[in-house]
Amino acid sequence: MLLTYLLLVSAPLLAQNSDIEFPQQVVEMLKAYPSTSEPVLPEPEGWDEITSDISSVPGRMRIPKGVVVDKPHTRLYVINVFGDTLARYRVCASREKGQKSGKDDWRTPEGTFKIYGVYNSTDWTYKDTQDKCYGPFFIALYTPPFYGIGIHGTNSPYSVPGRRSHGCMRMRNEDIVNVRRMVDKDSRVTVLPDSIPEEKSEP
Repeated sequence: MLLTYLLLVSAPLLAQNSDIEFPQQVVEMLKAYPSTSEPVLPEPEGWDEITSDISSVPGRMRIPKGVVVDKPHTRLYVINVFGDTLARYRVCASREKGQKSGKDDWRTPEGTFKIYGVYNSTDWTYKDTQDKCYGPFFIALYTPPFYGIGIHGTNSPYSVPGRRSHGCMRMRNEDIVNVRRMVDKDSRVTVLPDSIPEEKSEP
């Protein structure tokens, strides 16, 4: 460390002022010091294979990802900001169609929502049955005035795909693990509306 400091400080002084005298040992070290070679950087091949839950690939800007839940077709898509589909999965959506209007109405809120947390739900139990039915992860959505809505795994993989849930979106456990890795606090979840036929009025 001391040698490096002497080299850095002494070199400009020797170049600018020939009257300054240094010990012969320092002069010899300066003369023997080679010039700095240009750094060799590794090729970026394989960088796309680096995965991290907390940061982006070195030297690249992170591109936020969004989620689209297609209730009518019981599908979930992970997309980037350019609209490219990165992954698609089957889901079990709410039993009843249409916009959520009340507590325990078996419907899912429709619209675009923030994610306010991703939780380990392995030991969570359902309030009515006490069954551990939420799988490994629960992606909680901010859907005021309703709470407790999210995307999660299931102990009933046979229910996916389908329309049987109380309002959440169920996924197979291996699928929710993948989705959990792709979303973060900047992601948005859009739930597409059901198409409900208009009631015909009598003439």
